[in-house]
Amino acid sequence: MQKPVAGLTGPLLPQLLLNGMIHLLVIACYGAQAWLTADALCLLMQQGLDADITPPLVMMAAIILLRALLLWLSEYTAQHIAQVCKVHLRKRLLNQLVRFGPGLTLLHRASDIQGTVNGGVEALEGYYSRYLPALFSALFGCSLIVLTLAAVDWPSALLLAFFTLAFPLLDGLWMRWQMPKASGVFTAMEAFAATLLDALQGLLTLKAFGAAAAWRERLAAHASDLRQASMATLKVILMRSGITRLVSLSGIALVLAFNAWRVVHHDLLPFVLLLTLFLSREAFRPLVRLENAFHTAWAAGGAIGAINDLLSLTAPVADPAEPQAKPQRHDIRINRLSFRYPQGDLALSDVSLTVDEGQFVALVGPSGAGKSTLVTLLLRCFDAEQGTIRIGGVDIRRLQLHRLRELIGVVSQEVFLFHGTLADNLRIARPDASDDELAEAAEAAQLSEFIAGLPLGMATPVGERGANLSGGQRQRVAIARALLKDAPILILDEATSSLDAASERALREALAVLRRHRTTIAIAHRLETIQDADRILVFDRGELVEQGNHYQLSTAGGRYARLMAAQGKAP
Repeated sequence: MQKPVAGLTGPLLPQLLLNGMIHLLVIACYGAQAWLTADALCLLMQQGLDADITPPLVMMAAIILLRALLLWLSEYTAQHIAQVCKVHLRKRLLNQLVRFGPGLTLLHRASDIQGTVNGGVEALEGYYSRYLPALFSALFGCSLIVLTLAAVDWPSALLLAFFTLAFPLLDGLWMRWQMPKASGVFTAMEAFAATLLDALQGLLTLKAFGAAAAWRERLAAHASDLRQASMATLKVILMRSGITRLVSLSGIALVLAFNAWRVVHHDLLPFVLLLTLFLSREAFRPLVRLENAFHTAWAAGGAIGAINDLLSLTAPVADPAEPQAKPQRHDIRINRLSFRYPQGDLALSDVSLTVDEGQFVALVGPSGAGKSTLVTLLLRCFDAEQGTIRIGGVDIRRLQLHRLRELIGVVSQEVFLFHGTLADNLRIARPDASDDELAEAAEAAQLSEFIAGLPLGMATPVGERGANLSGGQRQRVAIARALLKDAPILILDEATSSLDAASERALREALAVLRRHRTTIAIAHRLETIQDADRILVFDRGELVEQGNHYQLSTAGGRYARLMAAQGKAP
């Protein structure tokens, strides 16, 4: 096992101790039942049918009922431990994901993160709710049984103690020897799950390019690797079970044979022989339970590393210790900004620019020029290596993150809609928005006619990732969402790229009205959509190479003019 998750044992410790004490009481009940059974049989052997075994039978029935209640309590507390563990751990993981932001996918695959938050947590909850209580009862329960037997007959207890110690020792040696042969199942399982998730998410692309058969072969290869790894693991586990069963049965048989020989030679009472027979079985019961729970510890061992890695990541941004108030102005000043992504790619180099309050500024340039990176830094998903970004004279690093993002509305080119209704997706911007406000935003985004034709209107489900809507409809929902937020700074990343010509013209007119009261930054690849911008900033290879209005840049013969020529546009 690796190092446990820091800070998790504390919230679970009271419940873990309670569960452990309940299991000790269960073991004590088994021991008492063994004692009473031996007593009843001894009476029958000595007195025959005239023996009065009613008292031990009544006590045995009471103990059985008590044990049933304790077993129910142990299961109840185990389930409670599992729930507390999952809630506590998932809360920490999700908070970490939110703190880290979109940059996390630059370091980890989305499928790996999903596996950690879902499967990893499930594996760890079994470790705390099943394995640790089983370990506690094995340590103290076996000791309780052996000490009880020692009070009656110490030679029997000594022989039994030898086998109860040999059980975990041989088990541990076997698993240490064979673990490398069985540890590949988790890697194979992760590879299969990641490939399957990619196939499901990209199914349309695979069909469109005729790559489904090749991807099916890849998936089948991962499934074959998983099967082979699972069979290797099963072989190790079955051999392990055989070894531990051999040890436990050998221990019981030798203790019984040794004491039977002593009874024959009148060195031991028959009652002690019967007692050792039943107690020997109970001494191995906690060890068998621990063996059965071992797979939970093993699964946790494969998950705990990923969970610790995720929790130990340092978020690229954090709230300031002494935040400043939200700025009253909404002009943007960027001074000598440089930024390099975690994987080492230089995205911006010594960029300085100004966007006055209420101004409409467009960012243009080839793909990878740094336009989207600039917006990412403005939203403070990352902090720049050098340089500053100020809104209304306030360094954005001095603003609380949620305050900063309250100032900015975004319509990105890749629209993400959550599973739910149209109204649910719009209210992401403003959860308290009224139905009338939703309708106004939808009308401004040219959505009202489409919504009116839906049987459920705003209550219409959009499907997973907006699958029930067209690309243009999804983009209009995103625009309506940004308008509903009513932020003083508006960022448009090709906001009209998926619309037909008529809708685009109508929407551009609506956006032109809305821009009068907002500081607007538009990222554009289609230059005809930003010709009315107050200023156009041309980026290339992370540098700001030109700026001016459309007329100035189109007649200067520089990068902007060449971009226009590439799109077949005359100056």
